[in-house]
Amino acid sequence: MAQKQKCYSFFILAAVLAGILFYGYRSFGTGSGQTIKTGATVSQKVYASGEPIGIYIKTRGVLVLGTQQIRAADNQISSPAEHKLKSGDYILEINGKEISSKKEFQSALQKNGTKEVILTILRNGQEIKMKLHPVYSEENQCYQIGAWIRNDTQGIGTVTYIKENGEFAALGHGINDMDLGVHLDISGGSVYQTSIATIMKGKAENPGELIGSIDYIPENYLGNITSNTECGIFGTIEKNQNQFQNGELLEVAKAAEVKTGKAYLRTSISGKSKDYTIEIEKIMKNKKDSRKSIQIKVTDPELIELTGGIVQGLSGSPIIQDGKLVGAVTHVLVNDPTRGYGIFIENMLEY
Repeated sequence: MAQKQKCYSFFILAAVLAGILFYGYRSFGTGSGQTIKTGATVSQKVYASGEPIGIYIKTRGVLVLGTQQIRAADNQISSPAEHKLKSGDYILEINGKEISSKKEFQSALQKNGTKEVILTILRNGQEIKMKLHPVYSEENQCYQIGAWIRNDTQGIGTVTYIKENGEFAALGHGINDMDLGVHLDISGGSVYQTSIATIMKGKAENPGELIGSIDYIPENYLGNITSNTECGIFGTIEKNQNQFQNGELLEVAKAAEVKTGKAYLRTSISGKSKDYTIEIEKIMKNKKDSRKSIQIKVTDPELIELTGGIVQGLSGSPIIQDGKLVGAVTHVLVNDPTRGYGIFIENMLEY
């Protein structure tokens, strides 16, 4: 059967997270338009990690998912936000006061009552102001503007590399909102200890996944997340750095050094760090979407027996070739879970 060029990008998602997931990329379009840069000088050494990590991120302001109707007094239907707010907008301020959570926004609305409110909105990178008149919802017994909003996301990811000073990168692609598919503009975040509880093996047309759990308590806090980019999330692990510093320090390969042939995928999903054999089948240095620059196939019988190949959760796993860190796993092919794509480590280091 001819191999379809349809694939999933994936995140390690915890099934216990009340439906809040990371939305991955799929190769249905022409890609992100991101040009691969291969001329950067790379001379540093890092630890190739492959360790799972709990992720909690906060958006900048609150993200608008959509609008809704409100049943107001005398059974009248109203929707103040309709035709004004759009899915993907970020509400940054209400009446000139910055907000950072859904709770803060709702509290400000209750204090305002039915008076006109001025919202500062971030839309397509531009800040705009708009006026709305909240209405009182008889059903929910509170003042509302008729908008679905969300302000934070949580889940599990894989650390690609960590430097000696604790700086790390994970995932190999950015975090998008699962409902809208928009790249999340974050104000910051944190990383926590986590553990993998179950591995659901991948099958053709049904990619598997890793299921884990995270307890977001101070004792499990490890560090911070500073940025969410197209090539992964970045931050600093402050506690238990040695837990993520697997093996020896590895030299970072330039994109020009990566070649087809045998390589290794490093992961700790079995409970301990291990390198599994893969084949780099194709190098695509001029591909517009840098997250699919390396085409790979899992060949290690042990990993295939364990996971079926590449599953949701291996995203960010380091790819090692000739003793150098060359990239990270980013996608799995839907019709063949043993095959997928990766990003050059050089592209991740440019952020």
